[in-house]
Amino acid sequence: MNLLEISKLWIHFPTFAPVKGVSLAVKSGEFVALVGNSGSGKSTLAQAILQLQDHAVYKGSILFKRQNLLSLNNDQMNQIRGSKISMIFQEPMSSLNPLHKVGNQVLEALKLHTNHASQKKVLELFRLVELKDKERIYHSFPHELSGGQRQRIMIAMALAGQPDLLIADEPTTALDVCVQAQILKLLKTLQQKLGLAILFITHDLSIVRQMADRIYVMKSGRIISTRIPPEEIIQIKQAPHPKTQMKPVLAVHNLTVKYGNRIAVDQISFSLYAGQTIGIVGESGSGKSSLGHGILRLVQAQGEVLLDNKNFLALSGHDLMRARSKIQMVLQDPAGSLNPRMSVFDIICEGLKIHYPQLSQKQVLSRVKNILREVDLKPDIMARYPHELSGGQKTRVALARVLILKPAVIIFDEVTTSLDIMTQQQLISLLNYLQQTYQMAYVFITHDLKVLCEIADHILVMKDGRMIEFNETRHILTNPQKSYTKQLLSSSLLKFSETAPKTS
Repeated sequence: MNLLEISKLWIHFPTFAPVKGVSLAVKSGEFVALVGNSGSGKSTLAQAILQLQDHAVYKGSILFKRQNLLSLNNDQMNQIRGSKISMIFQEPMSSLNPLHKVGNQVLEALKLHTNHASQKKVLELFRLVELKDKERIYHSFPHELSGGQRQRIMIAMALAGQPDLLIADEPTTALDVCVQAQILKLLKTLQQKLGLAILFITHDLSIVRQMADRIYVMKSGRIISTRIPPEEIIQIKQAPHPKTQMKPVLAVHNLTVKYGNRIAVDQISFSLYAGQTIGIVGESGSGKSSLGHGILRLVQAQGEVLLDNKNFLALSGHDLMRARSKIQMVLQDPAGSLNPRMSVFDIICEGLKIHYPQLSQKQVLSRVKNILREVDLKPDIMARYPHELSGGQKTRVALARVLILKPAVIIFDEVTTSLDIMTQQQLISLLNYLQQTYQMAYVFITHDLKVLCEIADHILVMKDGRMIEFNETRHILTNPQKSYTKQLLSSSLLKFSETAPKTS
């Protein structure tokens, strides 16, 4: 029998309809995946089940235990939310109150849905979601926990009311591959142990292919397939062989970054050549971002960072200002790095005005228009503000802001993490094209090995601040030497081909 049955559902907002005639079903104890790119309507559909949207008009039916949820008022829905149907959201930090300890927040959920709320019950939930050091975590604030721990807290909170159906909306998007695999395994274990039905929403088909009983593929507000597509064979980019007389554009020697007494980056060394990409991979807390920040002097670092044969870490004054235009960074969260009060034009030309103050307004306008075309954005976007852009557009604006300075080296810090698969592929194709055209060198920091297959010539594997393994991409992915690298590959569930992909 179907626990949840959605039939011919339309969702209308005043100006558009994000869900168009969707039908899907989830049986008791079943793991069903809903897959689609950003804007496909999958999260809107999930929120409609619990009627979490304002100003939405529904047509069709959402049956839960044969009762049409669309016929219920808010008080009746409150009897179902949390106790019968629970939801885990994408970003725990936006769901957890930063001013309250997480134990008290889970306790509050227990009080709301059960008559047996106590610290003991909270710790039992922590044990159920496999949280270690439960007493410490109970008295911790959200910012004191890792991403994986926060997500387990959210799962514990969702289970507080002992629901029959758990809706998981992109719960692993921002997690590294190892933690992602742990959370997926936990959800599957909970499904089997508690007899839960799970509706798992994601943009990444690969992470649910082997776990889901059934998969629905959604596009442009409609279900377009209920069949599992054939497994993709990932093509590995072949590393170019630089001539022996070439000098690296960036040479890092024994770079060390410390935060107090803790060593975040421990004597890392590598060389990067024009037109080459080095991928930095590792789990959360491995030191990847600290390495990038240390190279750019965003945090204090020891060692050498040779840029044009000059130690970038030792430069000051005008020499430092001139060198900064040659090495730039695109940050993980474009929305956080773009000033919400500045237009796209002002954001992109800000660095240009700092480094090239002699340019006229006409010259600045011309360069901004040209760089927008380079990143596949229309010039009419210049007047918009960040909140008016999609995730992919924000990333391209952040890229344009860097490219307009014509740097020799660009460091990308987890830029594809929050993007759906289609937008990721578009961005990677664009970066490969720009690299071939301008022979820029990239340092690409990510926890997504699939992305590195398509962009990196070499991969540097980090763990606990140290370099575990460094080699050409095809060697790392097809013949890893270290057990930690093998663990990363196992968590990624990828199949590889050593044929170089065609570049666009």
